[in-house]
Amino acid sequence: MGSKLNFFVVLNIVAFFKEMSGFLLQPDADTTVHVNCGKVRGEWSTTDSGFSFKGIPYAVPPVGHLRWRPPIPVRTENNNCWTGTLQARQFGSPCVQRDSVNISNVIGSEDCLYLNVLTPTLDTHAKLPVMFWIHGGYLLFGNGNQYDIGYAPTLALAKKLNVVFVSINYRLNAFGFMALEWLKNGSSTNTSGNYGFMDMIEGLRWVQENIHSFGGDSSQVTAFGQSSGGTSLIALLSSPLCKGLFSKVWMLSASPVMNKTAPEAFKDNEIFIRNAGCGDVSCLFNLSASKVITSIPWDVYPYWAMDDLLALPERGRFDGALAIVDGYVLHETPFEAWARGNGVDVPVLIGSTAQEADQSPVPVEVLNWTWSTSEYRDHVTKKLCNFSDIVANAALNLYPENASTPEFQLTTMISDLRVNCGTNYLATVIAAGIMSPVYRYVATYYTKGQSATPFGTMYPVNYAYHGIDIFGFFGTMNNVLANGRGSNDTVWEDRVQREISSFVKTGKPDTADWLQYPDSTAELDTETKAFRGYHSSQCEFWLQNGFFSYSWIN
Repeated sequence: MGSKLNFFVVLNIVAFFKEMSGFLLQPDADTTVHVNCGKVRGEWSTTDSGFSFKGIPYAVPPVGHLRWRPPIPVRTENNNCWTGTLQARQFGSPCVQRDSVNISNVIGSEDCLYLNVLTPTLDTHAKLPVMFWIHGGYLLFGNGNQYDIGYAPTLALAKKLNVVFVSINYRLNAFGFMALEWLKNGSSTNTSGNYGFMDMIEGLRWVQENIHSFGGDSSQVTAFGQSSGGTSLIALLSSPLCKGLFSKVWMLSASPVMNKTAPEAFKDNEIFIRNAGCGDVSCLFNLSASKVITSIPWDVYPYWAMDDLLALPERGRFDGALAIVDGYVLHETPFEAWARGNGVDVPVLIGSTAQEADQSPVPVEVLNWTWSTSEYRDHVTKKLCNFSDIVANAALNLYPENASTPEFQLTTMISDLRVNCGTNYLATVIAAGIMSPVYRYVATYYTKGQSATPFGTMYPVNYAYHGIDIFGFFGTMNNVLANGRGSNDTVWEDRVQREISSFVKTGKPDTADWLQYPDSTAELDTETKAFRGYHSSQCEFWLQNGFFSYSWIN
């Protein structure tokens, strides 16, 4: 009997040590944190020495009668929390959208209001800076989980910079930004539109309440976004709902025009009701997600597809606005808010790229143009003579032939007209309207002769294309370059990361002679060079001749 007892004792001891060994070798067994809705369990990465939490709900699914309504936060007091421990190991669904690769397909779900957290520590006393990522995509596409194409923050970068990253999904296209008189009635805010912005604000509130559990400091939150993510930050910087939600802003390649009123948008969007075949508001709430997408006026006014914005403008053609002055998120246009001292007063870093338009669908034939033929001159003259012969001739003088290549010169011209010059004006208004410092840069780095797949789409970009600064910051140039990352690309990534890390932690970039705007604008390359202004003569011409109105929208 004694020997049998000893046998079971030995078995129990072996089992105990096996269990302890498994615990020690699997740090993810100890990755549970407490948030305002209960326990959340994430994952530990031995490769990156950090913790990831995926698919944490920050608001209830906006489905059924909650479609086209402000988000309802997931909170204990709202009696809508999960039970037990939430397993945060899978990304939440992208929000409903057209497939950007095949626009005849509809992907995603209306149940999509989830966020992700990447952190090097779970020490609640660490108080690390927090970076809150808002993805781009015209306010029509994308999600916060696009790690496969290098368009999202990584755990490796969180560890390298010693920051906490939060990325978010928010409602898109008609689900996030449809503004209609019908939808205003019955809303708790008595407004319609800007639901996607409300989602972002709710995500930022979640960060304020919970980020300490992930080692973050709620008083040091930098909100950053690229393309329409940057545009979103223009709205948040001028919204009374956002005071105290973030301490710094980094906006990249934003659209500076945001002045559409709610009544104007209501009228513009009536075509959506006709396309949907609805006779009352209840019909709208009962539409399938696919029917909502196909009812959007993509290719007729208000042109939600916005497929003209990478070209020289057509006189009198303006796309409709998704972001509007709704009376709740935005009480006034951003420019008015800053001029009246009503904006959020925090340090702001404003970036764009030198050849924003060097991407699909720039006509393929441009790649074959040479200076020995007249294609460049003929194209610019044809496009701009509708404004006047004087405008066309002045543009050709400001962007002369025999400078680099026709592709470089044309995409530089389009990028200045559509983005860079309007962004200079945006920076001027913000700098005059807040006490905090404003910094401005134009990314000029490019990899010569190498095609790329930014945003998952192959096209033969050669210059400082849209997004090259965010891919540099994320350290994912290897994801987008056809031939892989080279030594210069590594230097570029390090340069962007050093400038941004310094801004996040100190409120100013790393380069000492990069002064506040308008005293200097930096050309961001493998080295940072500060100048009095970027393309000052060209921008003076475009802005003085009314081309700010043709800046990117959405």
